[in-house]
Amino acid sequence: MGNFYCQCRAGWGGRLCDRDVNECSQQNGGCGQICSNKPGSFYCACYSGYALAPDGRTCHDVDECAEGGACGEAHCKNLPGSYSCVCDEGYVFSSSDKACRDVDECAEGRCEQACVNSPGGYTCHCDGRGGLKLSPDMNTCEDILPCVPFNVAKSVKSLYLGRMFSGTPVIRLRFKRLQPTRLVAEFDFRTFDPEGVLFFAGGRQDSAWIVLGLRAGRLELQLRYHGVGRVTSSGPVINHGMWQTISVEELDRNLVVKVNKDAVMKIAVAGDLFQLDRGLYHLNLTVGGIPFKERDLVQPINPRLDGCVRSWNWLNGEDTTIQETVKASPKMQCFSAATRGSFYPGTGFAFYSLDFARTPADAGTDTTWQIEVKARIRPATDTGVLLALVGGDHVVALSVALVDYHSTKKLKKQLVILAVESVTLALMEIKVCDGQEHRVAVSVHKDEATLEVDGTKGRSEVSAARLQELLATLATHLQGSVLTFVGGLPDVPVTAAPVTAFYRGCMTLEVNRKVLDLDEAAYKHSDITSHSCPPVEQATP
Repeated sequence: MGNFYCQCRAGWGGRLCDRDVNECSQQNGGCGQICSNKPGSFYCACYSGYALAPDGRTCHDVDECAEGGACGEAHCKNLPGSYSCVCDEGYVFSSSDKACRDVDECAEGRCEQACVNSPGGYTCHCDGRGGLKLSPDMNTCEDILPCVPFNVAKSVKSLYLGRMFSGTPVIRLRFKRLQPTRLVAEFDFRTFDPEGVLFFAGGRQDSAWIVLGLRAGRLELQLRYHGVGRVTSSGPVINHGMWQTISVEELDRNLVVKVNKDAVMKIAVAGDLFQLDRGLYHLNLTVGGIPFKERDLVQPINPRLDGCVRSWNWLNGEDTTIQETVKASPKMQCFSAATRGSFYPGTGFAFYSLDFARTPADAGTDTTWQIEVKARIRPATDTGVLLALVGGDHVVALSVALVDYHSTKKLKKQLVILAVESVTLALMEIKVCDGQEHRVAVSVHKDEATLEVDGTKGRSEVSAARLQELLATLATHLQGSVLTFVGGLPDVPVTAAPVTAFYRGCMTLEVNRKVLDLDEAAYKHSDITSHSCPPVEQATP
């Protein structure tokens, strides 16, 4: 009576139904995600990556990866309301061409020294020849430090005969006397070396002279008087590493050689070693070598002798000058104690010119090749090159080395590795710092490459197909000029091989069933001792 009211349709309000009701203001209109108001109504919507359910209110995740092709060659990873294109480590996704692109970590400056980028990864390299190796973070470098201490103490009262690789004498003496004088020489001697020259005494090459040497471990005396040469060898094997006293004496037209006071040679001679010249009797005496070429001996001999003398007495006169010279120069002194083997101090290498190709009798003109290496090592450090074949342009065709990390897995681990160029073919763990002797065996030929450490076969690091590629590369190098380096590498790029550091420790090597004698190398660093190795220091309790 006297009034009215309007009944509004859903979504409208007000006395005259002219005001829109905002349904979204109350509990988001019942929508799961987005509520959109409109005149007289509303609707629900979903964020990108979601789809509206049949009830018109709730939202469900859309699996974009199910469609295929969302990420191209990358891995598709579905996320709530979205997705992500994931590449393997070392790669980054390019959205423009839907592909994984390699990350150049080297451009990011991750390595302290040299860096080599590779598909999906990178490796850092340190100046091994400069005494550096990778530190545990695999990016920076640290010093290569000994983990096994060797007793490298020298004896100041000893004279080392093997210092000059050239085979020239370590000491030259010239005696002048007013009266005829006979030769008397006596000294204590120690060696493991089977061959070399102890001393020369006499005049010029065309006059009277003698050379006392060692051949096959026994004393040998070569002598030439009035143009007539003779060679005499007798006595016990003396290259057993024990000290013994040796003497040579001119006595009543005889030369008498004694070992530990026992005469082992007595040779009649027709003349004297002291030669009269302008009123004086002259004698030249050289120790550890001869004053002329080996080919001019009665019988050629390798003059290099890794031996040690002490308590020497040349012509019954103590020459204090020699003693003072030796005392002032550690390089002229011997190890106080020595064992068999060759010692590499970590500062140099030796190399040989060896031929690895062979033509079997039944193969006609076809040449095959094989590389068989057996090494006995007692390392002082965990990083260093044992043996390597280096071709032209300083390409490291093959290398066997100690290293303290796994390059691809980026793990610190003591290993022996076998590599062609910069690629590791096989590896095997080794307890390199236990102070014990270890045996390393390598066999490589056109179809196979194996590595063994202490009788246990190493693990291959490449596929069968990749191995064949690398062995073919090696075969190509072997067709050219290749030098065999032991104990280190020449000045090659640090990326030329997995390891470029010098080896430190004891080692004996056998290549293709022939023992390598460092006295027969084409070159040897003078700090490497060819037939003696200091013992490992014993820990004091």
